Amino acid sequence: MKNLIVLLGCFLANPLFSIETEKIIKSKPEKIIVYTKGAQIHRNTSVSLNAGQNKIVFLGLENCINSNAIQASGNGNFVITDIQYLVNYPELDNVKLQGDFKYKKLIKTINDSLQEVNFLIEELNIKNEALITEKGVLLNYGLYKGLSKKDSLNFLKDGLTFLREKLYNINFELLKIKRNKEKLENLLQQLNERMTNVVSELNNTNGLNDEDKVDYRIVVNVIAEQATQATVNLNYYISLAGWSLAYDLRASSNESNIKLTYKALIQQQSGNDWNNVRLVLSTANPNQNYVIPTLNPWYIGYNQPIKHKKQYNYNYGGGPAGSAQLESLSGALPESKSEVYDASYYTSVSENLIETEYEIKLNYNIPSDNKQHYAAIMVKDLKSLLRYKAIPKLNSHVYLTALLPDWEDAITMNGLASIYYDGTFIGQTNLAPSGTDDTLQLSLGIDKNLAVKRVKVKDKCNQKFLDNDVIHTFVYEIQVKNNRNSKIEIEILDQLPLAQNKQVAVEYKELSGAKFDDITGIVSWRTNIQAKDSKKLVLNYQVKSPKSLSLALQ
Repeated sequence: MKNLIVLLGCFLANPLFSIETEKIIKSKPEKIIVYTKGAQIHRNTSVSLNAGQNKIVFLGLENCINSNAIQASGNGNFVITDIQYLVNYPELDNVKLQGDFKYKKLIKTINDSLQEVNFLIEELNIKNEALITEKGVLLNYGLYKGLSKKDSLNFLKDGLTFLREKLYNINFELLKIKRNKEKLENLLQQLNERMTNVVSELNNTNGLNDEDKVDYRIVVNVIAEQATQATVNLNYYISLAGWSLAYDLRASSNESNIKLTYKALIQQQSGNDWNNVRLVLSTANPNQNYVIPTLNPWYIGYNQPIKHKKQYNYNYGGGPAGSAQLESLSGALPESKSEVYDASYYTSVSENLIETEYEIKLNYNIPSDNKQHYAAIMVKDLKSLLRYKAIPKLNSHVYLTALLPDWEDAITMNGLASIYYDGTFIGQTNLAPSGTDDTLQLSLGIDKNLAVKRVKVKDKCNQKFLDNDVIHTFVYEIQVKNNRNSKIEIEILDQLPLAQNKQVAVEYKELSGAKFDDITGIVSWRTNIQAKDSKKLVLNYQVKSPKSLSLALQ
């Protein structure tokens, strides 16, 4: 007995076997790395550790933490032994509304329903697996593969009739299971959403203290050999957050370059507002599959070659007018009369082989409302070439366009771009880094000082009949007028018909020096027109076809 008391005294004297000390931590994020899907939350705290075991409890965290992506580290003379993610539900007996226990009864009812629905789905999965196994046995039975020694025509017919009936019954049952499973999965989703709403309502009930709310926690267990002051760093991944990139393209008649403004559209629904926090925007996506694919054998087959015609789409305008407003920032902004806010003063960019990070040196407020909130990133100057373009076959407008030859290096992510010319909203376009064109073309609007007209020369259009063929001749004149006080360069597009029948032949006679693409049928002129001058272009072509063919010709 004396030896036992001495041994117990030695244990109690050892700090590693002292009573565990719990430290409650209420912190705010120091930094948030927002990915295209999800976000990494960084928190840290200074804490006084007692000798022995210490439990550091971070309270009031987000409601969508990935428990498999929690990391803790720190500075000080201690060892981290365990990390736990916990959801602390309140004592519902303490929560009363109008004299009854509405929330307790409601949550219990939803939990019971969730459990029952999960059991029903599991039962359907068992039935589905049994039916698939039965179907596999039937299809692999030797009789239907001609492997039976007793096979005869009548015997085979009876067997196939039996197989058809069984397969029909099995497939019918599988279809019923699929329908019922979809209904149960929809019900399961509704119950989960209902539970989320009830918990949210519970948390927002007037008069509730913090201890009466559902609380998401991370517990870091550490052991210190002696009392010490330490810093504990915590970071974890949440799912209900993300960002996308949007652009502003601003052109001016007084400048040769176009200003490209990067704007982040950030949203989050983590249950916690991000107040006065530093943001890092990353183009990475942790949810992406990084498993290296495997090449399978490639066997040559047969197919019919199809020529894909290049489409020329010219869509001008669209989208609401007006530029996006920046969210409120913490810190003083430089005084500037410029229309474009130069956020690059506050943004540092770092790139590696797989991602780009934009670290914004301003504090932002992003509420947990799942709405998009703009954050300014930076502004770049892009080299541009102003050109005029017209398609007189479609309309009589002359469009001012901007050609951006170096756009691929500037566009890092897919995004919708709003286009402005001299402060006026023109339209929107989608920008993508995977574009195949070396030069990006933007429409900046219609120039009323330029006119274009396409006229059919009727006295030169005719038909000639040969022995079995007919030749149709078409002649058009395209007239361009420059009413400006300076020389312009303009590109004009037209087209020739393409023959899909080998008996039909299309031949151009005069194109006034235009380039002709025999795959697309596109005819293009690029020409200069002096100030207050005009130019005439001719499009002359023939279509030869058999008299027996009726052609639809313009």
